[in-house]
Amino acid sequence: MTTPMAAPVRPQSSARHSTSLLLRVMLPFAGYFLLFAAWAIATPYDGTPDEMRHIQHAYGVASGDIAPAPAKEGKFPGAYHEVPKSLIRTNCFAHHADQPASCAQPVGGDESLVKVLTPAGRYNPAYYLTVGWPLVLSPNMAGVLLARLVSAALVAALFAWATSVALSLRHRLVFGGILVAVTPITAHLAGAINPNAVEIAAGAALVVALIAILLEPDGAGRRRSAWWLAGVGGAVLLTVRSGGPAWFAVIAAVMLVGLTLPAYRALLRSRRFWILAGALAATGIASVGWTLWKKAAEITPNGVGSRHLSLVDAMKIEVFDRWRGYVQELVGVLAWLDTPLPVLLNLAWYFSVGTLVLLALALGGNAARWRVVGLGALGMLVPSVIEAINVNEYAFIGQGRYFLPLLVGVPILAAYTVAESGLVDPLRKLIRLFVVLLVPAHLAALAYLMIRYQSGLPGRPGVISFNVLGGAWHPALGSATPILLAVVAGAILVAYHWRLTAPDPALAADLGPDPAGDGQDPQPTERDLVDAVAGPRTREERTS
Repeated sequence: MTTPMAAPVRPQSSARHSTSLLLRVMLPFAGYFLLFAAWAIATPYDGTPDEMRHIQHAYGVASGDIAPAPAKEGKFPGAYHEVPKSLIRTNCFAHHADQPASCAQPVGGDESLVKVLTPAGRYNPAYYLTVGWPLVLSPNMAGVLLARLVSAALVAALFAWATSVALSLRHRLVFGGILVAVTPITAHLAGAINPNAVEIAAGAALVVALIAILLEPDGAGRRRSAWWLAGVGGAVLLTVRSGGPAWFAVIAAVMLVGLTLPAYRALLRSRRFWILAGALAATGIASVGWTLWKKAAEITPNGVGSRHLSLVDAMKIEVFDRWRGYVQELVGVLAWLDTPLPVLLNLAWYFSVGTLVLLALALGGNAARWRVVGLGALGMLVPSVIEAINVNEYAFIGQGRYFLPLLVGVPILAAYTVAESGLVDPLRKLIRLFVVLLVPAHLAALAYLMIRYQSGLPGRPGVISFNVLGGAWHPALGSATPILLAVVAGAILVAYHWRLTAPDPALAADLGPDPAGDGQDPQPTERDLVDAVAGPRTREERTS
């Protein structure tokens, strides 16, 4: 007797795969992109540190001047580009939080080209070529907004891809760590022409990908998406800024330390590993070569004059003085470092990150604790040491956002460690708490920036205006537009995380394993990152 059961299997699998794709990628991308787009629209031209300099380089690269010769004007290093006058404006509100953006001349008008020295002109052209084409098509505020949205899409895509790979893990609740890792300063930079936000997202993507490849070799390590994410995230991190190779080395070292001996042997036998390592090595060599060729790491000398600080003294100042400011800037000191967020908004992220880290240290195995502590410690120390080495020439110039490409991985690793310890149900509830705490905090941070640029913040003491629809200056698309986009983004992110933390067995069926994009469970092959003679790893081995 024949059975009719075979016919409907493929459509059900296809439907489940479509649902899985929507949940894994499209919804988080939409949520993050709309959030970053809200910041892009709400911010005036040159409303983030050095944005006009990055815009000038983006225009120059996209118009064909990809590798301008290094140049100087006095002690100011950079490179010359020919840029439309319509994109050159005097910034009258930077470092003056009480000054609304209404004092600035609107972008646009005369598009005749003038030769300008931009300090960003020596930077690697990859990011600038990607985001610069709207500026060439329309060198006015419309082009600036479109270029910002392209940059926001790049950042959102990396975070969404990382979320998708996180959901393929055995301990998929690690995706909650990604939500915690996205702070208001990252959203602010994601809505600007600035490679820093792309660098931060690439750091998060690399950590998630290496978790999948190195810590779960019997499952997600065979998923092609994890290997591709490691390649793309690693290449982006290596390329977009001159410090990228150092950040990449720190993340790779932290993730590789503490693996079992069979895992190291399997890694060295993996063809995928050698392809990935070769591609990233070539990318890193090319990135370092560009930096040396164009002297891209050279900045304006601004030393301490006759005072000479030893490395030890400079590190004392970094650790005991400047780290306090860095920690605040990791969450949000917005605009031109003149708009610190209210303390309650900072506390929302301090609480969330601190809770995950403390639970990870209490519950994780030795290697897992090392990874969390190691990435956090090196994430603070390595940039500080680099600054201390150069302090007598360049002075103290560090900002918290420079630390984020490394530190963004700390809550992600902590969430993975907590989930791996078996504390699944409390972590599920904790992620829901983070959602209801952090998503409204993102909206409040955006509103605070809008008040700063539309009405100006009062001096101390003073009474702040809470009218985000009023003020002397308004965004080009109106004050209501960024608020509406942020509300929609918040609704998507809340609904998305709420559904994925529901104790519903049907959810696992909806998501499906789908490790390789074909709706099928992974099958071991000789290329897999698994030591065939070691056998399945025990829970104790996974957490040690």
